[in-house]
Amino acid sequence: MNAEEEPEIIMSDLCADVEIDGHFLTVDIYKSDIDPGWILEVINEFGTSTVFDDPFLADGLAWQQFEKTLKEEGLAAFLTKKEKRQLFH
Repeated sequence: MNAEEEPEIIMSDLCADVEIDGHFLTVDIYKSDIDPGWILEVINEFGTSTVFDDPFLADGLAWQQFEKTLKEEGLAAFLTKKEKRQLFH
């Protein structure tokens, strides 16, 4: 790969659109062909992206983290303060 080539992005088969109580999230799990760590990104219905800081060793671990965060914090974990006010007040 020369300096001008962009790394290839590999999307996990676990990527999904998820509906929770009538609200939608897009869960993207991906890595590049030059880095083995999987990135977890959750995009809410407003287009706001939440990217987890640390890469995961496997895409399944990234999905488990999404489920854990959703269970512990709910949909609000993926919303800004302004978005929370729009949806919940």
